[in-house]
Amino acid sequence: MNSKNSNNTKNNIIIRKETKDDYYATELCTLRAFWNIHGPGCNEHLMVHKLRDSADYLPEISRVAELDGQIVGVIMYHKARIVDGDQETEIITFGPLAVEPTCFNMGIGGKLLRETLALAKEAGYLGIALCGEPDYYPKFGFLRGRGSGLEHNMFGTPDPFMIYPLNDGFEKLRGKFYEAEVFEECDDEEEIAEYTKKFPYYKPLKLSCQWLHAEKLGRISEVRKNSYTIRFWEKEIPAKLKGHFYESDAEGLPLVGDYVTFAYNPYGDSTILSVCERTSLLQRPDQAKTGTMQYMAANADHVFIVTSLNEDYSYNRIARYISVALQGNVTPVVILTKSDLCEDTEPYVEEVRSISDKVRVHAISARYNTGMDVLDQYMTPGTTICLMGSSGAGKSTLINTLSKEEVMKTGEVRMSDSTGKHTTTFRRLIQLENGVTIIDTPGMREIGIANNEEGVSETFSDIEELACQCRFSNCRHDTEPGCAIRAAIESGELSQERYDLYISLRRENVRNYAKKKQISKWIKAEKKARNRRSEN
Repeated sequence: MNSKNSNNTKNNIIIRKETKDDYYATELCTLRAFWNIHGPGCNEHLMVHKLRDSADYLPEISRVAELDGQIVGVIMYHKARIVDGDQETEIITFGPLAVEPTCFNMGIGGKLLRETLALAKEAGYLGIALCGEPDYYPKFGFLRGRGSGLEHNMFGTPDPFMIYPLNDGFEKLRGKFYEAEVFEECDDEEEIAEYTKKFPYYKPLKLSCQWLHAEKLGRISEVRKNSYTIRFWEKEIPAKLKGHFYESDAEGLPLVGDYVTFAYNPYGDSTILSVCERTSLLQRPDQAKTGTMQYMAANADHVFIVTSLNEDYSYNRIARYISVALQGNVTPVVILTKSDLCEDTEPYVEEVRSISDKVRVHAISARYNTGMDVLDQYMTPGTTICLMGSSGAGKSTLINTLSKEEVMKTGEVRMSDSTGKHTTTFRRLIQLENGVTIIDTPGMREIGIANNEEGVSETFSDIEELACQCRFSNCRHDTEPGCAIRAAIESGELSQERYDLYISLRRENVRNYAKKKQISKWIKAEKKARNRRSEN
């Protein structure tokens, strides 16, 4: 937004009293302004709701901000008191002061403050005390409470405790500051959760970066080389990395699906400050770089391993995907697409189920909406689903069907080999209206294994349990007597093909991980040499 447009927007902001018709919009604005700022979700919208019915509420000086017919800000005043022994003096405070998060840097909060401070002074109130952002309110004349003779009744005089004299006599006050009692009635988690159901779904997050102040919290929606896009509410914001990221390894760089803190820049690229802790991480060896890891996506709850029931189907490749998902702490769900092209899907379903007892399998036809209802169990608000599979397997068609709109282009399938043209060339995050997040990934004809011992072990847990039953602890499962694995193969309990795949993946994992460690040593050595050269 250029400065001319910014000034025009500020001029279009209307500050006025709230009406009953504004109640829902005011509370929604407040919810969005405080969501995940101080912890998971927020309770400030419930405060607004309860404050209106309180005898301490001061509607005559409270105001909302309107822009283009929408409520984009609110400041609510109420009575407070200073208690010094038996003496009690009435002052005022405000809270919450909320601004619609997608309207940051428009001066809405400042405009609300300046107009209402003038109203409060004119009304004859002595002054204001509050706990708020210590880097924000001093810009409007607020003073630190420390040394004033006033203190918060619970917290004393920390930096967020501030005062604002309005009229003569305030500077003589001494004692402890108490807010309206209504704010003590907004901490019941069940009540907050129930009241929050009135509003659109937003995912509550518990992150170590909270409490947030000037920085914003968003989610990486696209990564293209050194260019990043952050999804912040409904906005897509271009961003770059803060300098310290260039000293970290690839695993520490932001991935699609990562939650990040960032400094917003309305005139260009915003700056990514930190990557929040991850609940899951999907990775594989980068075959083009021989052994280095390719970090694909973060914070997924399920991996939809999309494989079509034509020549794309590969038991070996599906097993690899499952191992990658389990290693990354993600639930693997194999989606066998294009079931309309297969006369009998059940043998395929049973074969995939045999790979691991931790995998879920569904045969569907997105084009003809066959079997799609079984996927409803995964389409719960707040869930993130990462789609993986070969080009032409039907990922784009599946996304369009799940979202009930054409959000992805679909490619053709070559009849010669049943493979598809690439329709997704980079990872991207897609937010559906029902609160479900989809991470789409480029098609992969091959998927390697490295640094994936846990994933392989979980995928083939039955084989590893059998190995524990062998007579000798160092059994090579070849010709040794008392080998439980050989006995299971001979009895038909375990197929030779499944055991061979297990051995193959374990060997590949060890081989590629060794390459990864060596390459990592080379990279660190080169960084040290580069730093020494720059110092000289």
